[in-house]
Amino acid sequence: MPKMVNKEEKIDFICDEAYKMFADIGIEAFSLNQFIVSINMSKGQFYHYFSTKEQLIYQVMSKKVFELNAHIIEVCKHKKSFMEKLNLLFAIYMSEEAYYTDFRKLMVDTMHLYINSHDSTIREFNTTMYQTVFAILDEIFDEEIQKDNFHKDAKSIAKSICATADGMFLQSLMVDNYDLKVELSNYFLEIEKLLKKK
Repeated sequence: MPKMVNKEEKIDFICDEAYKMFADIGIEAFSLNQFIVSINMSKGQFYHYFSTKEQLIYQVMSKKVFELNAHIIEVCKHKKSFMEKLNLLFAIYMSEEAYYTDFRKLMVDTMHLYINSHDSTIREFNTTMYQTVFAILDEIFDEEIQKDNFHKDAKSIAKSICATADGMFLQSLMVDNYDLKVELSNYFLEIEKLLKKK
């Protein structure tokens, strides 16, 4: 009798293995044929789960973004200060831990697929991703306002923090010797000073 395969488990396995390879050699050098051989699957088996390399990349990105956001939400509960929480939320841009640098590399390699895409699935993914980030920022700001650390109207600036961090990240990709970690840290400090009650 043939062995029953759990489809979700198989997809998770393929995505995890692909992510390791993306992080190791980059998406540009990634060969779908070599990857299929490395995970001991036939092309027919692989194409049962993913029809294209792009579909695999999208699934890997979706899975990793979901995991990253869940991790941030959980760890954020144990952070005390506004700065600690912002540094965690934007650790993808600032941290040198492998967990974040691997994902950052994947983000850079796939950026062209997500910016200005007309694919409705990708646009929905982008919207959901930002809605999650905005919800985390709202919670961080609500807490500071409740603790009477920030002005009541401080929350109006929350979304612009995300836009500025994204812009600074893009600048760091285009400009030599741009220290994103230092620049973002300084920006967050200025935001905190601006919003704190005197």
